[in-house]
Amino acid sequence: MNRFLTALLALALSSATAQTAKTSAQPKAATRPLPKPAEVKRHPDGRPLGVPFTAVKISDGAWRAVEDGKPVIYRSTAFGFSKVSEEENGKIQRMINGKPDEPTEASPGVSVVERDGKLHFSRITPFGNYNWVKEKTDLNPAEKAVWANAQAASSKGDPKK
Repeated sequence: MNRFLTALLALALSSATAQTAKTSAQPKAATRPLPKPAEVKRHPDGRPLGVPFTAVKISDGAWRAVEDGKPVIYRSTAFGFSKVSEEENGKIQRMINGKPDEPTEASPGVSVVERDGKLHFSRITPFGNYNWVKEKTDLNPAEKAVWANAQAASSKGDPKK
């Protein structure tokens, strides 16, 4: 029995060393070089395609031009250049900077009730009701609009709030 176990152990060790020798002898797969990003196609003067000749670069990825007497901005997007007005460009730039404009109109689906001197807001979402409470002095512009609409509806005698 001892000889059998010894032979079995020797066989296992020899197969393990042979397996190690096989894996170290195999050549490793060659790695492919990373593909180079496609170069932006440009006009001879250096402007990207899609930007008019009269446009002036105002920042990275933004060009300003005057078309039909109105200033427009050409912004670089993932799909090429898009043409926006200066007002829209201002909104986009504020969003990029992390300071988007606050909504000023009443959001649809938001209701408000006054209880104990505080305003209780409610909005139905796909995940259930979302409720929050605010003081009258701490309202943002959208909440002020919802509160004004609720007051106007109650003064008319409308049962909807």
